[in-house]
Amino acid sequence: MESSLVTLLDYLKTGAVFMIVITILVAVHELGHFWFARLFGMKVDAFAVMMGGIRSTNLDDRLERPMAPKVLVLDLAAVGAVLTAAGGLNGLLVPYTIGLLILAIVLPVWITLRLQALYHIEAFVGIRGLLTAWAIGGAFTAFSTRLQGLTLHTVLGVLFYASLISLLILYYQPVMNKADDAPHGAGQLDIDGEQVPVSFRPLLSRKDRHGTEFSLLLLPLGGFASIKGMHPKPDGSETKIESGFYSKSPFARLMVLFAGPLFSIVFGIILLSGVIVASGKVTERAVLGDLIPGKPAALAGLRKGDEIKSIDNKPVSKWSDMMLVVQKSAGKELLFSIQRKGSPQQIRVTPASSADLIPLMKPDGTFSSDKAHVGQIGAYPGMVRVGVGEAVQSAAMAPVAIVAGLGSIVRAPSTAKDQIGGPAAVAQGVHEASQNGFASVLRLAGLLSISLGVMNLLPVPPLDGGQMVVATAELLRRGKRLSMRVQQTVSTVGFFFVLGLMTLVILLDLGRTLGPK
Repeated sequence: MESSLVTLLDYLKTGAVFMIVITILVAVHELGHFWFARLFGMKVDAFAVMMGGIRSTNLDDRLERPMAPKVLVLDLAAVGAVLTAAGGLNGLLVPYTIGLLILAIVLPVWITLRLQALYHIEAFVGIRGLLTAWAIGGAFTAFSTRLQGLTLHTVLGVLFYASLISLLILYYQPVMNKADDAPHGAGQLDIDGEQVPVSFRPLLSRKDRHGTEFSLLLLPLGGFASIKGMHPKPDGSETKIESGFYSKSPFARLMVLFAGPLFSIVFGIILLSGVIVASGKVTERAVLGDLIPGKPAALAGLRKGDEIKSIDNKPVSKWSDMMLVVQKSAGKELLFSIQRKGSPQQIRVTPASSADLIPLMKPDGTFSSDKAHVGQIGAYPGMVRVGVGEAVQSAAMAPVAIVAGLGSIVRAPSTAKDQIGGPAAVAQGVHEASQNGFASVLRLAGLLSISLGVMNLLPVPPLDGGQMVVATAELLRRGKRLSMRVQQTVSTVGFFFVLGLMTLVILLDLGRTLGPK
């Protein structure tokens, strides 16, 4: 049970880090759109950090019958949280399990029934959504664990997160089908044939002299910049909206669209540069960095800072030289000749076989698509201190590497499984980074920010790059708008491309999880 509590808290920590990172990265991306829109004379109706809001419309007077007071729901949530925390910390199985049952099942069902009644949603629609979320969460858990080592507490933890997602979708149901030009936070419900307006307010907000509402919303999941007149109209009236997006030249629109990815890439380079300056850059020399406790290198007596000079009397000058020898020597004792603080020493190390299939290193230091159980000694490469200039130069290569990776996928689609990561891969990366400290989180945030910028430059709607293609076409047509039919066709093709890409990355995630170990 103690390990279940640790796992639950670990998931909470990973989730919190993930949401904070995503919120900051999306806010920076949207800041690019905001600043350039202002620069080119476009009106920005709203700039929001985070998403969602708190329902400000009271619907109690439209209930068919009164509900239990809201305070009872809050009391039950408090009881569930206290039982889970107290039971887990004190090793009490019964209260811990009861607390999880309340938080994962009883409370979500009760809240779902309340929202179903409050929004006058058809009977069982909300409950069906909750059951669907549970089924999806259960399926991913079964796939990822292969039903090995599952406990009741693990299952309840998964159901808790699935319930949270289902409740958020149901809570914001009124804004799901709002009109394109509706104000931020506006929604509506169909109650007995009447369209009832429903509003959601931000936690904090203020308007500046330009009429832009700056908001802090409820859910730490990104943000947005709402530029006036960004939605094309069948009659082309979007071009006549004063200070609107489409009232400006194609070049202005192109620059505003490009600004988001530009800010993401630049911000990522800044983050990576800071990490490199603070913690150093990986050296190409065969110098040991951190060692993993309990692994062959640490057990044999190797230390951080040791430089490998030869293995079995064969010279070693680079880290890749050492890796090539170690990866094919699982279970075989090797004689490491090292230099430690100017003193030569010899230490015998027996690499262990990796638990998972690992890409094989090629003689040139790159990795092939072939995988195998390879020898490992449990050591990271050493780091060397560099100046700001060299750090920026090194960080600036990250976008180049990501673009090169995308290019290699186009040339050899079979490599996609090793280079594309979906939600599970990102979650795993965040989990590992949060375990390894603040520098690792910043490094991951930098890479994710650059990836966000690069991916948004793909020439596919609804991504920024897809809209840039439209703006570029109109620029070449000397400002003449593309017909609505062409725009709708482009949008439809883009939608199915993005949907296919999302399906691909999820399937690749499952393939990595369910593939041979």
